[in-house]
Amino acid sequence: MLDCLVSTPRLPGWGQDVRAEAMWTVPGGKALNQAVTLGRLGVRVAAVGAVGADVVGAAVRAALVGEGVDVSAMAAVPDAPTPVCVVHVRDDGEKAVVWRVPEALAVTPDQVHAAAAGGPVDAALVTFEFAERAADLITAAAKVALWVVVNPAPAPVDPAVVETVPWELVDILVPNEAEARALLAGRAAAHGPAGRLAEAVSETFGVPTVCVTHGERGCVLRTGGATTTHPAAAARVIDTTAASDAFTAVLAARLVVGRDPATAVRQAQAAAALTVSRAGAYEALPTVGELRELVFGLPDPSV
Repeated sequence: MLDCLVSTPRLPGWGQDVRAEAMWTVPGGKALNQAVTLGRLGVRVAAVGAVGADVVGAAVRAALVGEGVDVSAMAAVPDAPTPVCVVHVRDDGEKAVVWRVPEALAVTPDQVHAAAAGGPVDAALVTFEFAERAADLITAAAKVALWVVVNPAPAPVDPAVVETVPWELVDILVPNEAEARALLAGRAAAHGPAGRLAEAVSETFGVPTVCVTHGERGCVLRTGGATTTHPAAAARVIDTTAASDAFTAVLAARLVVGRDPATAVRQAQAAAALTVSRAGAYEALPTVGELRELVFGLPDPSV
């Protein structure tokens, strides 16, 4: 989708006008941000989804291609406008988001299989823009990939949808606190301490690795039957948009290649800290050089 980023001290009420401090547009969306981060890590990555057959969709596809992402399984759908996500960002980095993806652009299992036709797939990363289709997409992902990673965002609003998901097929689950509570809706654990959510989600759904993020309070990782708490990396917060995408992409990539969980979390947190220190979403993501330095310990050639 296209992100429209609005820097504003406050949100308008109905009938009010607010002059923004800044407004700009860039290609975006959770899946795009995660694909770009994976590509900058040196991972071979294909984007699975759809855009409208319009100039905005062409710009989104071009941005992915420019990052080395395969878009051969990304359809351009006639008569369906490419979605726009409006992100309002406050001075302290807090954000409010308004978005909608037309039903005509929903991902299908056939697209998942088409993207995997080029060869073996180590991992498939699934988001929840269409939560009601998550069961079919996760099932398709499990058929083509060794690992299935789920970022259940945006949080599902219908608890019944959560019960249809084949959680036994999910290897890694990365929700934030609100998303974890939404997954547990109707259960006592949904109202429990934040530090117990990762354990509760893992035990409830049988997902072996669950990492619940808590923004500036860090994250809690449940894996191998053990729970560990990881304080956030130090950062000067300008804009929190896309930080969770950078975190999820780096965490998933490092766990899939066998990096120990504590190191994978630390590297993912470093990527998120870089992202929140800059304004924007796509343009705030860590660069190739920055990821080379923080993940592989190699010097950034751009410095």
